[in-house]
Amino acid sequence: MYRGKGIEIDVDGAWVEGGGVGYGLVIRRDGEEVYRAGGPVPADPELLGHRQIGGEIYAVVEALRWCVRHKVPACTIYHDYEGLEAWATGRWKAKTPLTKRYVAFLQQVRDKVQITWVKVPAHKGHHWNEVVDQLARAGAAQTPAPPPPQSPPSSG
Repeated sequence: MYRGKGIEIDVDGAWVEGGGVGYGLVIRRDGEEVYRAGGPVPADPELLGHRQIGGEIYAVVEALRWCVRHKVPACTIYHDYEGLEAWATGRWKAKTPLTKRYVAFLQQVRDKVQITWVKVPAHKGHHWNEVVDQLARAGAAQTPAPPPPQSPPSSG
C-alpha cells in the first residue's frame, strides 16, 4: 500500500467521550519520517462539534499547510475516513460551515500541492494509520469537552 516514494502523509482524528477532539499526522519523504504532529484541535466550535471528523479535517489542513511551507508540489494522503476525499473531489456536497471551509481551503492550495487520496481501512494494523490514530487519541484526551448548552433560567 505505501510506496515509500515522494511525500506520503497519514492523517487521523479522534473524539473521546468526556474528553475532546484530537488530530494526528505523520509526513514521510521517500519512506523516512520527516514530520509528526498531533494534539487537541483548536477551540473552534465547528471542529469540536464534528467530533472525530473535525480532527480528521484539521489533520489534512495542517499537513497541507506543511506542504505549502516546504514547497512540496505533490503528496499522497492516506486516510481512513471517506469524507476527506469525497468532499475534496466533489463526490459529497459540503453542507456544513466546517466542510465548506475545508473545501474552500483545498481549492486555495490545489495549485500549490497536487493531492492523491488513498483510503486505508481503520484499525487493521497498518503501521502509519495506527501511529496517527494514537496521536489523535492522545490529543483528544487532552481537550476538555465543550460545555453543555446553557438552559434558560427558570422563572420562579
